[in-house]
Amino acid sequence: MDVHEHGVCVDKNSRVVQCNYCEKKMTTFYHLKRHLGGVGGDVAPCEQVKDFIRDTFRKMVTEETCGVNGGRSKSVSPENDDKHDLFDNKGQNCIGLKIPDSRDLNGWMLQEALKDVQDHVKKVKDSWEVTGCSILLDAWVDQGGRDLVAFVADCPGGPVYLKSFDVSDIKSDSNALISLVDGLIDEVGMHNVIQIIACSASGWVGELGKHFAGNRKGIFWSVSVSHCFELMLVKIGKMYFIGDIVDKISKITEFINNNKITEFIKAHSHGVDMTVFSSEFEFVSPYLTLESVFKSKNELAEMFASPDLNKEEDITISKLVKDSSFWETVERVVKCTSLLIRGLHLFITTNNQHVGYIYDTMDSIKESIAGEFNGNKLCYMPLWDVIDDVWNEHLHIPLHAAGYFLNPTAFYSSDFLLDPEVATCVTASLVHLVKECPIQLKVASQLDMYRLGQDCFNEASQADQISGVSPAEWWSQKANEYPELQSFAVKILSQTCEGASRYKLKRSFAEKLLFTEEMSHYEQYHLEELAFVHYNLHLQSYKAKVKEEH
Repeated sequence: MDVHEHGVCVDKNSRVVQCNYCEKKMTTFYHLKRHLGGVGGDVAPCEQVKDFIRDTFRKMVTEETCGVNGGRSKSVSPENDDKHDLFDNKGQNCIGLKIPDSRDLNGWMLQEALKDVQDHVKKVKDSWEVTGCSILLDAWVDQGGRDLVAFVADCPGGPVYLKSFDVSDIKSDSNALISLVDGLIDEVGMHNVIQIIACSASGWVGELGKHFAGNRKGIFWSVSVSHCFELMLVKIGKMYFIGDIVDKISKITEFINNNKITEFIKAHSHGVDMTVFSSEFEFVSPYLTLESVFKSKNELAEMFASPDLNKEEDITISKLVKDSSFWETVERVVKCTSLLIRGLHLFITTNNQHVGYIYDTMDSIKESIAGEFNGNKLCYMPLWDVIDDVWNEHLHIPLHAAGYFLNPTAFYSSDFLLDPEVATCVTASLVHLVKECPIQLKVASQLDMYRLGQDCFNEASQADQISGVSPAEWWSQKANEYPELQSFAVKILSQTCEGASRYKLKRSFAEKLLFTEEMSHYEQYHLEELAFVHYNLHLQSYKAKVKEEH
């Protein structure tokens, strides 16, 4: 007997359901089942349900509690696997000191955690009215070959897990994928969604991105900045036949004691903490090794200068180390890739992941690469072309140039450049975010005051007024005289340019959630609640950790 046939969900946000017989309201279908069966002290029994229905649900609840006939194993085994993850943040969420057993997960403890998480999520969602949000898309293929995707809404108030989907059956159907994303946007509120940030530029995600590239439905689409840096590095690697170079470097590193190589890396990291490049940034490893070995070439030359070398392997490595043309090629690769890696390092280790910094940072990287080659266009222009190709195709949207313009640190600096592209992007962003023509005109007029540093912007544009606060905070504090412009600037500068990867969501949990074969409506609904709690507690913990570090 399906409990969903005996009650109706009257409030999806708070999970409130109503009994079809006595019209009593309660939280979740789990409590409705106990209400109908007349078991458990956490909900009053139904006085109007027929005896055979009461007996059926009473037996069902008893079997689930006692684990008779395996009735419980199908619904709670995924929860057992992840219960430590769900409740490991006990101090922060005040769930309790005891790790719950499966019956707790099916009862009051999950419901208590669910209510706490719902309260937190509501507060974050309420903040979207002021800051807007970005929807982050995290897609992957599980071990069973299924194409899965999870969605997270990101804003200064904190990240919020929304939903997960199995798109295996619709990944080749553009209309179905668009419908899925449109439904999610409508659920979040189209007026709240500023942009979508994808995790990839290829596959079904890349095809979906092409449909949103024209600012479809008033939503900007871009690819996460870290993945775009990866694409740039990969293209540069192909340009210099990096595979052959890496193979040669590998022969050198294999020859040297591993501890010695570790010392090289530490000695020549130039302030970059290599440990921050975790598994999702493995693509930087060959380039980091390349740079470390290159900066150690003099020590290597001394190491292989010994006349005692007589083994064939020793001589082969020695010739490679002494090959000046080889080191010239390595140097060219290092000159461009090291700057990109440090740019990526900046975005993943500081609080500079919002759109107010990326435009200026990419320009600075390009100028630095030109400087490395002493302004020789023949050397640096092919590299600029690689960066521009990825930037224009996958990353750059009007929000980035508008964020550069509205970032007071950049705008009030002596080297700020208001070129036609920036001006056009500010206008495009204004039309995107502000739908009412009278308010658009007000914002345009107020932008002149910001540009000229007049009225409230006169004192606020001084260096001591800008340092120490984020651009969005600066606008919140300094621009009260111009509320229309203030609102426009805060919504732009509150958006991120990085994707969901930095939150390190445990994908295995979504995989269990989406394995719905032979699962009842109740079991599916219960797992959805569990996933909602699990992921949002994880995201809360991440947010608290970042706040602590800064």
